[in-house]
Amino acid sequence: MATPNITLHHGDCLEKLRLIEPMSVQAVITDPPYMIGSISVGDPSSKSGTWADMENSAYWFSAWITQCKRILKPNGFLIVFGNWRSIPTLIRAFSLAEIQAQSCMVWDKQWIGPGGPSALRPVYEIVMFAAMPEAKIRNRSAKDIYTCKWMAGNMKESKHPAEKPVQLMRYLISLTAPDGGLIVDPFMGSGTTGRAAFLEGCDFVGIEREAEWVKTANQRIFAPSQSSFDV
Repeated sequence: MATPNITLHHGDCLEKLRLIEPMSVQAVITDPPYMIGSISVGDPSSKSGTWADMENSAYWFSAWITQCKRILKPNGFLIVFGNWRSIPTLIRAFSLAEIQAQSCMVWDKQWIGPGGPSALRPVYEIVMFAAMPEAKIRNRSAKDIYTCKWMAGNMKESKHPAEKPVQLMRYLISLTAPDGGLIVDPFMGSGTTGRAAFLEGCDFVGIEREAEWVKTANQRIFAPSQSSFDV
């Protein structure tokens, strides 16, 4: 298997996405900010604010989603992580960008997160699947729940607060790019999507605005051998 082509960009995703050729990407797989606390008109004590705050977030989401749509192949996928608060923003953003949301996968993290006194404690995150007109998931047995343990605290490969498991990202690549191709992550963080793409033999373009995480991603993606967290 040929060594994948890996390109990492330090900068704003809206600027860097414009450098990618139209209709050249098989899948965009990304974990953007969940916009918790992005409140301009709502109650400052609320995590998600009012509907107007969600609408404001949706316009920002739709700006980079529109760029993702531009670079996707006619059979390409856009995969976006979120939580239950993200769903209205994501659905609105997909609508504004005119790309069709197809399904929502629940990632069972096998870990119970913190919750307030009036809230249930979360054990999952969501993964929204949007698709171009010719996109197909070949594995017709793929379910909308996937179980994969979240690595907490010192078990993580990096210190990134929202690091996802490589196993999870490899699974998403296998569903959306079974024959390989170019994978893009506009919010690369510590490089988990890039590491998964490298292990799956896919080319990868990652974009990250924080220099610290670009350095971390470069080290992780090009690691000479698999770590215990890669499986």
